[in-house]
Amino acid sequence: MYRNDVTGGEILLESDGTFSATAVSTDSLSGPADFSGRWEFVDSSSSRDFIYLTIDDNGLGKTAGIQLYTSGRGTVEFGTPDKPPSLVLTKVAAP
Repeated sequence: MYRNDVTGGEILLESDGTFSATAVSTDSLSGPADFSGRWEFVDSSSSRDFIYLTIDDNGLGKTAGIQLYTSGRGTVEFGTPDKPPSLVLTKVAAP
């Protein structure tokens, strides 16, 4: 599980390739949302490694998928490689 202590947003990446997100803002323009789907790790040779989140059932409107960038040991972030992150989450023990 990854959490942002300031916003309370959480993402749980399950070992079966599914995920759930609670109270997460994926960019500076959107409010917190709950969504779920499938995830896969992408080892990118041309950019930063990232986790691709495929969102189920139009959970974020027209957004079908988003990238969650790995930013160091135990942290992930929403954003783009060339801009500051909109949200950083830190690995915590799952409940």
